Amino acid sequence: MLFSAPEFFAFFTIYLLLHLAIPARHRLILVIIGSTIFYGWWNWRYVWIPHVLMLVAYLGVLWMEAAAAAPDRKRRMIAVTALLLLPLAFVKYTDFIYADVLGPVFGWSGKLLNIALPLGISFVTFTLIAYVVDVYRRKYPVERRAGLLAGLVLFFPHLIAGPILRPHELMPQLAKPRPARRAFGRRLVFGLAVFTLGLFKKLVLADQLADVVDHVYKTTAGLTAVDYLLAIYGFSLQIYCDFSGYTDMAIGVALMIGVRLPTNFRQPYTSASIVEFWRRWHITLSTWLRDYLYIPLGGNRDGRARQLLNLMITMLLGGLWHGANWTFVLWGAMHGGAIALVHALRWSPLYGAIRRVPAWIWLLITFHFVTWVWVPFRAPDMSTAARVALGPFTAPLGDWETALRLHAFPIALLAVFLLTHGWDNHRAIHRAARRLPQAVFWPLIALVWALAITLSQGSSKKFVYFDF
Repeated sequence: MLFSAPEFFAFFTIYLLLHLAIPARHRLILVIIGSTIFYGWWNWRYVWIPHVLMLVAYLGVLWMEAAAAAPDRKRRMIAVTALLLLPLAFVKYTDFIYADVLGPVFGWSGKLLNIALPLGISFVTFTLIAYVVDVYRRKYPVERRAGLLAGLVLFFPHLIAGPILRPHELMPQLAKPRPARRAFGRRLVFGLAVFTLGLFKKLVLADQLADVVDHVYKTTAGLTAVDYLLAIYGFSLQIYCDFSGYTDMAIGVALMIGVRLPTNFRQPYTSASIVEFWRRWHITLSTWLRDYLYIPLGGNRDGRARQLLNLMITMLLGGLWHGANWTFVLWGAMHGGAIALVHALRWSPLYGAIRRVPAWIWLLITFHFVTWVWVPFRAPDMSTAARVALGPFTAPLGDWETALRLHAFPIALLAVFLLTHGWDNHRAIHRAARRLPQAVFWPLIALVWALAITLSQGSSKKFVYFDF
């Protein structure tokens, strides 16, 4: 069920009415039942998966806490974490290891399992690992109410594609819900405004560029340098607007039912370094990788060389988390290498001269690096990645005037995005929702919805991160 699909609006209308009608003490049951229906809409045969993973974490933490000695407690934490990772590793990486890692050695090809990746399994797994490890580190108390842990995992706004939540970010809100009707009007206005921002990004920007990008990645016939450039820069816009648009809609929906979710994006294409980019892009994933992978590996505690190695391992595994393909390994390696280079330059005698370079130059360098490294992320295989990356330099120039005229609309979308990206934040939306007169606010919201519905023709493409 897509946030931008008509069936979701019907589902959420019913859910919101029930949320307002039932007593607060029953609202957790509504979260669990409603979220199960939401997840099962995709494939009811897989609806048991998040419930079983939740039960593993719940019982596993109780088992961990029953350990008499600290070493036993640690071993049990590792065992529970491994058990949670096992289904994700099995369904996501078995075919990759079989065909792409061992295949060239043993002559194997094809797929061993060939099963669809259960929707949201990566996000569910990471959310539960955060709970297990946070309880182990004494950062969060053990939860003995299974329903509350189920609410953390199943809460439908974040269930499919994040944000990846820590227990302290949601469970206290579910345990002590806000009065449904108190300040409901303000929550509705702000939530709807944030949701509308996400709807605009998804239907007006991301989906309108998808076909242009897909055409270049799927065919070679008659492509010019302009086509390749438009696909490369278009995907950079598409993936941001698609994923941050999903997150905006998730945050907006949650706000309307009295729950605050963490910010997941802060204008990442305004970053002046790749390190800053990862502090602004998919924030809940980058901080998860830092806290549950990079720091346990040793972080920066064992010298600079080991720190760079830990950074590279973290980004390689972060790339593999996105997908079982060598293209994702390459994408992670390139980001890991760039982050390591930034740190190495900060330690070098050149850093004084680097700091004197205007920030806008570093912003342009970072944006173009990120944009071109998106190529292997988008490509289905390494040969396609190489073709698209080299396309602007090897394809014929063609008739630029004709190409620009044919692609006037996607080029205009790129220009609109680049000019407005600096103002893409929820604080600005909140100020506008609070200060604009209703005679301006509601027609503006209606205009954006009318534009989105008109351009999308009442349908929406799947969110990119549903595949991860």
